[in-house]
Amino acid sequence: MGRVRNAGGEGSHRAGPLKQTNKRHKTGQHKSKRALDVETRGRVSSEGSISKNRHKNHVLRSERKKQAAADRLKKIQSILDEKRNQGGPRGAPICVALIPLSGVTNVNFTLQFVLANCKNFADVLGQVENTTYIKLKNGKNITLVVPPVPNDLWSVLDVLKQADVSLFLQPLLEPVSPEGITLLKAAKEQGLATPFLGVSSPFSKSDEKAFIKANSRYLPVEKVYEITNPGQVSNLLRMISVTKITIPKQWSVRSSMLIESYTPLTAVSPSMFTPNAVSELTQENCNKLAKISGVIKRKHLNPHRPVYITGIGSFKILRIDVVPMQLGKKNNMAVDQNAASVPPRFLYDPSSVPEEEVEKEIEDEMMDSDSDIDEDDVSSCGDDDETGSQMSVDSKNKVKGKKKLPKGTSEYQADWLIDSEEESEAEAELIGSDDELEGDEDDNKSQMSQGDDEEDGDMDWEEEKKQMEIMKAARTEAEFPDWIDTPMDQPAKIRFQRYRGLQSFKKSPWDINENLPKEYSKIFQFQNFRHVYKIVCGEKAESDGLGYIPVGQRVEMILKPLDASGSSVDSKIGSCKPISLVSLLRHETRMSVLNLQLNVQEVIKNKEDIIFQVGHHRFQAKPILSEVSTGNKHRMLRFAQQNQSCMATVFAPIVFPHASVLAFKCVKSTLIPVGSGSLFSIDPSRVVVKRVLLSGHPFKVQGRNAVVRFMFFNREDIEWFKPVELRTRYGRAGHGAA
Repeated sequence: MGRVRNAGGEGSHRAGPLKQTNKRHKTGQHKSKRALDVETRGRVSSEGSISKNRHKNHVLRSERKKQAAADRLKKIQSILDEKRNQGGPRGAPICVALIPLSGVTNVNFTLQFVLANCKNFADVLGQVENTTYIKLKNGKNITLVVPPVPNDLWSVLDVLKQADVSLFLQPLLEPVSPEGITLLKAAKEQGLATPFLGVSSPFSKSDEKAFIKANSRYLPVEKVYEITNPGQVSNLLRMISVTKITIPKQWSVRSSMLIESYTPLTAVSPSMFTPNAVSELTQENCNKLAKISGVIKRKHLNPHRPVYITGIGSFKILRIDVVPMQLGKKNNMAVDQNAASVPPRFLYDPSSVPEEEVEKEIEDEMMDSDSDIDEDDVSSCGDDDETGSQMSVDSKNKVKGKKKLPKGTSEYQADWLIDSEEESEAEAELIGSDDELEGDEDDNKSQMSQGDDEEDGDMDWEEEKKQMEIMKAARTEAEFPDWIDTPMDQPAKIRFQRYRGLQSFKKSPWDINENLPKEYSKIFQFQNFRHVYKIVCGEKAESDGLGYIPVGQRVEMILKPLDASGSSVDSKIGSCKPISLVSLLRHETRMSVLNLQLNVQEVIKNKEDIIFQVGHHRFQAKPILSEVSTGNKHRMLRFAQQNQSCMATVFAPIVFPHASVLAFKCVKSTLIPVGSGSLFSIDPSRVVVKRVLLSGHPFKVQGRNAVVRFMFFNREDIEWFKPVELRTRYGRAGHGAA
């Protein structure tokens, strides 16, 4: 068969199976000359060529090896110095916290037994309230600390923040009680220092191995020590003195102090302060001053920075005195008599306040306002609703003026605290109006007791009934998320008049700066958070001419509260002794919007009263719950379901990461853990949108259109919703049905 020709008479060639394929010219790792010519397009390189610069900065291999060896030796030497200073004369004592895991454990009796059995290898220097000082034969100083209220969860957690070693106590080598499990979980989420375990009764090796294996998840220890055995006590203290102390990063980046004594000042002499500081102190402020004592730990203390006492509030340092301790009579610690003539280490002078602090005070005065806050205008940029397939709301409810201030509230925080007395009727229908972001400093000191009040049975029944309704609503919300029936007693256009329609929840545009009131400027926002975080964490507090107080110094401080309320500091403490003091970093006295990522343990209702501990701060707030998702809009959750992850948005003081988060509900004076997690971001521009899906009965589906009955009950509602172009879950469109 000959070659087939087309109608035009020209031949058509088709390549056969033996077509020749030439090998490509590959230049390898470098570019060819032609490729370089195409890229340069005739441009001429500069005089200082790359090759010359490389040759100029080139370091010989031998020099690089010498530099690496020098860096390695420097790192080893720094580790050795840190280990030598640990508990030594040039460092802070090793703080050991005695924590009971059972309600039947008597911590004070255990402490006295340990002190009685350690006389052969340690000297007891003395005792100040709940703190006992001992010195081992190897020269290491150890501080044994007992929580002021051993059964109080907050007291125990505050001691664990300052502890270098955590010594947990059990009466018997048996499974840990539920209260102990709750404590261990909270301590692990907060950040647990090097753990040890002591038992008050003898045990066998097999029991020890079984206990370590069963509790390795919450209590990672390698050995159990018998406290009643003097030899075991000796080994325990020796291991504590030489072990490698591991402290969570969130506690090691800032200066801290374990408060030994706390006394409110009743009499103040002008000679105690500088003339400029005396002019600022009024009679009312003098009644709020307090004196504390303790040892500086972990980082050098910057006296120009405010400090925070957990559960009480923020303070400004007015005076610091170095007070070394010596052994007094009857093994009690006493102040060195020669220390009275020593001049103070630091005196607050308003004229020498750092520049950033002055700028902050001026900014706070400019933003000070007594006007009411239109909270729904704030919500319109970050907490709106969605209905139809997705619709959202421009809120217009007014919030009433401020009436009273909670404990531990600064003047800057006071402008944002408001009293909410009325709940929207839509809240009962799970589509309530948006609540304000509020973060009130609170000194809740709830105990870990069962708290069963048998004499108040009616109140218990009401509480049980309320919890039952919440659980039922949570199950309904989990099965039908965001579904709602159109009310029959009022027109839908009135019920949903604050809502707006969105074609797509993820793709529809949303202006986060829409209708923002001037009060929104009081919320502090970072333009570049990562840059600020690097600067703040990179500030070194070295003991040079800047006046920093070095680690290991025992000092007395006179503090002035940064508080707007008229109550004295003594009234805020109550019956619980303050324990933990930390130095605040730059900007941590400002208020902003914190987004906390939680792993939910119990069902949480949106805008429910929750007690949060974010890093070193502890406060009570009503968080707005939302999904953990990407994009510029995040769906609000009416309930955070159990064993799920959610985002809780609160208005609170700024805390720099890394910061752990603990969430509790207080039910009948009992703290119930409901979630734990970490600080996700400090971002007021994160938009939380409340979504509502209108439900109805499908009547007819034809192509891309659908007819739904019982969604609207009058013609006016149908006409009002026509511009929205409602869509079903599967993309069918329709404008309602009669």
